[in-house]
Amino acid sequence: MTASARRAGKTEEILNSPYSILVLRGTQMRRFVVNPERIRELLLVGLLFLSACGLFFSEYLEAQKKNVDVVIVNSQAQIEKLSGLRDRVKEVQETLSRWKGLRGKIQASLPQRSKGSVEGRHEGEELHEILAALQGELKGMIAAFPSSWPVKGRVSSGVGTRPSPWTGEMEYHAGLDIPNPIGTPVHATGDAVVESIDGQRGTIILNHSQQIKTHYAHLSKVLVKQGERVRKGQPIAQVGNRGKSTGPHLHYEVRVAGVAIDPRQNLLSARQSE
Repeated sequence: MTASARRAGKTEEILNSPYSILVLRGTQMRRFVVNPERIRELLLVGLLFLSACGLFFSEYLEAQKKNVDVVIVNSQAQIEKLSGLRDRVKEVQETLSRWKGLRGKIQASLPQRSKGSVEGRHEGEELHEILAALQGELKGMIAAFPSSWPVKGRVSSGVGTRPSPWTGEMEYHAGLDIPNPIGTPVHATGDAVVESIDGQRGTIILNHSQQIKTHYAHLSKVLVKQGERVRKGQPIAQVGNRGKSTGPHLHYEVRVAGVAIDPRQNLLSARQSE
């Protein structure tokens, strides 16, 4: 047997031999014998225990993460729901405000009556007056609704995304382009007040109330003044080619609360008047 083999054997014998631990307490001494194989078993059990604890802790953290994700999703849903409710409350408040304004207009349009005449008035007559005032108010609202065509002709470009005639890139077009010769009369599409005029750019904005406005662009001539009240069908301008334009045409927009809509879907009649 070589020297190295003898050393290896002796080392293995030392490692496998029991260990004695002496504990001195006062005048007494206690001896504990520890088996190395027992220590290895305890270490193995400890490692297995730590591994199991790590696995359990990892699964616990994963479960907690899922719970947190669920809470976040539920919170976002609640936030969106509350936001929708706030928007709904705002709409209701705006509707009530408009109805209060309408009620005030109706009361203001009723003829003045003395206290004695009111007491002697039959309820039927008073109701008739209220209905007549309401009918007049509704007629005014209907007349102000932009429901006619500003000019005759085909629509060359509508509301929506389209390639830019200048860059070729996609862009949003907020109105209707209706080609016509320069000088073609442009008519108000509903009763309104002229809100603004830009003579340099050839644009007019009409305010129809109820948060409805109409825009007319590329005009060669403006026939109205700012603040003027116009009627449905009244000539307000002439078709031109001012501003950023590829040719003579009218650019016409309808905006509700600042948002451009396609008037062909709900407002304009299917056929243009002759």
